Amino acid sequence: MTFSFRISPQRWLTDESWEALMRLFSAHPAAIDELSLFTREYMGWFSPMDVMRPEAELMGKRVRQAKEAGIVSAGINVLSTLGHGDPVGDWSPEFTLPRAMGPDGVQATHCPCPNSAPFREYIRAKYALFAAQHPDFIWVDDDVRGSHHGVLYPCLCPICLERFGQGTDREALVRRLNDPAEADLRRAMVAFNADTLTDVCREIGEAIREVDPSIEIGLMTIGSSHSTWGGHALERETAALGAVKGRPGHGFYNDANPHGIYNKAMDVGRQVRDYSESVVDIQYELENYPYITLDKADRTVLNETYLAIMMGCNGAAYNAIKGVDGGVDEFSGLVGAIAAERPAFETLIAHAEGLPILGFWPADDNALMGKRAVNERGWFWEGGPYDIQVPNALVEMGIPLTADPATSCGTLLAGRIAEAFSDMELRAILARGVLLDAQALQVLWSRGLGELTGAKPGKQVLGGAFETLTDHPFNCGFAGEQRDALVAPADQLCALDLLPGAEALATIVSYDERNLGVCQSAFTNALGGRVVVSSYPPWRMNGLLAKRTQLAKLADWLAYGKMPARIDTFSRVAPFIRIAEDGSRWAALLLNSTLDESPEFELRVRCNAEYAWLLDPEGADQLDVRSGDEGEVIITVPSLAPWQPAVILGASAMGEGCWGCEGCAICGEQSCGEEFGCEDS
Repeated sequence: MTFSFRISPQRWLTDESWEALMRLFSAHPAAIDELSLFTREYMGWFSPMDVMRPEAELMGKRVRQAKEAGIVSAGINVLSTLGHGDPVGDWSPEFTLPRAMGPDGVQATHCPCPNSAPFREYIRAKYALFAAQHPDFIWVDDDVRGSHHGVLYPCLCPICLERFGQGTDREALVRRLNDPAEADLRRAMVAFNADTLTDVCREIGEAIREVDPSIEIGLMTIGSSHSTWGGHALERETAALGAVKGRPGHGFYNDANPHGIYNKAMDVGRQVRDYSESVVDIQYELENYPYITLDKADRTVLNETYLAIMMGCNGAAYNAIKGVDGGVDEFSGLVGAIAAERPAFETLIAHAEGLPILGFWPADDNALMGKRAVNERGWFWEGGPYDIQVPNALVEMGIPLTADPATSCGTLLAGRIAEAFSDMELRAILARGVLLDAQALQVLWSRGLGELTGAKPGKQVLGGAFETLTDHPFNCGFAGEQRDALVAPADQLCALDLLPGAEALATIVSYDERNLGVCQSAFTNALGGRVVVSSYPPWRMNGLLAKRTQLAKLADWLAYGKMPARIDTFSRVAPFIRIAEDGSRWAALLLNSTLDESPEFELRVRCNAEYAWLLDPEGADQLDVRSGDEGEVIITVPSLAPWQPAVILGASAMGEGCWGCEGCAICGEQSCGEEFGCEDS
């Protein structure tokens, strides 16, 4: 694995700051394998070559000094390629390149048109300049994305319009893009944006290799929940760049919303899923911007790293050391915590290598913006009913999630995201297990697939209503229990008109105690698919005993009795699970998502592994494994402190899991198996 630290210019510009940084890392050498130096740029800072040249030469010197200090690998992170945004204030250099333009004709002040010849010439020269310093690697930052470059949706300037080939009248093109009938044009626009980003990546890769083909190239990316205006074609972009490194990222900067850790984890999983096969060094982007020491706990940083490993990363890039002048001793605790946890990180990476992550797939599509329908609001907006992150909250109710539909046990279909899929794709989703909400139901009926859901949208309820469970067996004896999700008109709550064969699981009861009809149903359709429709919002405020119990029962039914892991205890513990296809090896991360200590609980895993160990930085403690239902093992997990993880590794034999001949890293035995990567067994 690779542990990297990303370092701001203030740390390398002066000898005093540099030496302080080296002292910090020399005190905790286990925390760092790689040092990545940010170029001296902010937001949309595009300096002339004569200004950057002495800075590049100083960076080359720092790269050599870092390696002399014992850091294995050192390189350069180019911060501005397309620009992270327009600066506010008068502190940035004059911008002389052709500017990006939005649909309304407004131009960015400091972000370039990506297709202009002056920009392409500039960016090739810029990367060649840094390649001439012969670093071990060069990272391309996450401003190589489609949207948010001074203007929200660039670029519709004359240069790009001519290249797009649909006429040079911007206003006329925008009218067409806002026309509901122009679906093909919208798809073409997003595809064009993806082609542009791929071309930029190709030119950058060529410019670096022309100077020094030995330099490793990496691409930092961002989650598709941010925007799909650019097509999010990560496989093509990483391949065109010639990237061997990938750094999946997204925004999760502090502890203000600790539950946001799961949204970032799912975005990271999608990015890892989409990288080209050439990307073998996948470093999670840990981002604490603007690096206020007390704004994110060390525990949060460690939890993020564990989650990233479960999502397929095999390293981490920590952007956590402050980027302003001053000392860095205050970060010793964080760097030390990373160093101390490293043995556990490495053990988890080695044990989980090659294991698919299993669970329910919150449906997403990388070209969602180009594929969705358009109404009177027009096209140029995202989010709302197209927010792919909405179902993620179910993981805190004990329902494991995966970012990969190929390894899923069912689908979570939220909002109007179904518009992105073809009829064939939707039929495939409906032929398995799927939980969907009121808006997804509306989309499916509009596409002629509604009968496969077992329920039809009926009378709308604007608000002021409880979900009330029926006496159906799926409700586990909680008939009459109610939930208040604070329904608003945007939820589009409606009564459900059930089709023959559908069963009612819950009804809508108004605040004045009127029964307004069914709001949750279960149905097995003609394709053999199992469908639960929840017109009462199914994604939030589920932390009641009756509802959490029902959701666990429903999820296992939707998965045809094969949900990979279950936590039946009433708790807010989020499970992430990776299991070998033959069930002989597995890894689980269980994260207590509250400020309360969790109860001791049982973890049920569908596998045939007979042994399990609770991992910590000091080693691992063997756990008792009991047989449960057919094809299931049960492990009792000790109580977890607030926001504390349990990392559990399972195997079918005692000796498996050796990473060194001094003894098995899991069980302590001298015998070991080659399966887990012991090179010297």
